[in-house]
Amino acid sequence: MKFDKLISYLFHPVLSPIIATIVYLTVVPRHTSQKLNITIISMVFIGTYLFPILFMIFLKKSNAIESLQLNNIVERKMPILLMVVIGYSLASIIKNNSSIMDLALFFYGMTVGLIVAYLLIYKKFKISLHMLGIGGLIGFFMCVSYKYQLNLLILISFLFIISGGVAYARLIVKAHTLKEIYLGFLVGVLSEILVFTLYII
Repeated sequence: MKFDKLISYLFHPVLSPIIATIVYLTVVPRHTSQKLNITIISMVFIGTYLFPILFMIFLKKSNAIESLQLNNIVERKMPILLMVVIGYSLASIIKNNSSIMDLALFFYGMTVGLIVAYLLIYKKFKISLHMLGIGGLIGFFMCVSYKYQLNLLILISFLFIISGGVAYARLIVKAHTLKEIYLGFLVGVLSEILVFTLYII
């Protein structure tokens, strides 16, 4: 498999929530039981990865979409709306446990970013969901680093490097224009920062 396709699969946007969840529960100081952690990780995995994948396969089998890559801008509507509902639902459930409120904010931020992506479809603009996902991770861990005064420089730097690789890959396969790449990244980063800022003030 070529580098461009490999990195597109490894850092597919549906993987961003589970990455954020596992890393957050690992690096952030808090008092949660192992049982709760496993429950949260399982819930996020099923909700944001397993279920959407099965839904996409169903859409493909029923000829509602031509490709799992969603190259057609109109085909993005249902999958994005599904992720909006899932993201908001997960945030609403997780926020009931104050010890992991930050994780709820991540999903609210993800929801905001996806809503922006959905609205831009009506402007015939297809922002990169890959860059939205990686940008959301960067924005989230920047906020977490600031809130807890944690040195997450290595993690954030690594994510920036990965974002460059993902951007390059999406351009190589001609999935997006440079403008769509940049905007997807900015929407991802700023959505998380906006939600954290509104929560703090």
